[in-house]
Amino acid sequence: MLIDITLTLNQKTKIYPGDPAFNIKKVYFAEKDGFNLSALSLGTHTGTHIDAPMHFFNNKKGCADLDLKYLITNSLAADVSGLKLIDEKFLLSLNLKNINSVLFKTSGKNIYLTKSGAEYLIEKKILIVGTDNMDIEDEADNTFPVHKTLLFNNTIILENIDLSNISAGKYKLYCFPLKIENADGSPVRAVLEK
Repeated sequence: MLIDITLTLNQKTKIYPGDPAFNIKKVYFAEKDGFNLSALSLGTHTGTHIDAPMHFFNNKKGCADLDLKYLITNSLAADVSGLKLIDEKFLLSLNLKNINSVLFKTSGKNIYLTKSGAEYLIEKKILIVGTDNMDIEDEADNTFPVHKTLLFNNTIILENIDLSNISAGKYKLYCFPLKIENADGSPVRAVLEK
């Protein structure tokens, strides 16, 4: 069974403060021109999206350069809605054998990954770390230690996923960014298979 965990993009899509808003504008109309065609405008981190290593490091990979192993992974969805922080102590309780992506279900609560938690996930060779929040780390810390730790070590960040209908457990994650040259991030279509 396939489960879409992608947020729908529209003019109501929440964006990180200061980021470009999503906009779609019709350019051609089927009634008048014989076909429909629209122009899109959005930031690379709009809606459900990945952060590529280039997001913080100019000499690291962008979306077009990502190895295909990042696009289909064995994933563990973990319900963290009862926690205050996602730290190494909690992560030690998870069975990450044969897992290469972890998705955190916060149920809309301000629960973030710590730097030590990020380091632990890197040790476990996790390729993708995802959250249903707009940000994987505490927005109050504008030094971005979690982003920098994960991305420097080529662990991709997946943000703004919809886990509202997902139970904790193992899944196959399909996560396809647009193949945009020199892109620091990209909206994705993210799907879980049970």
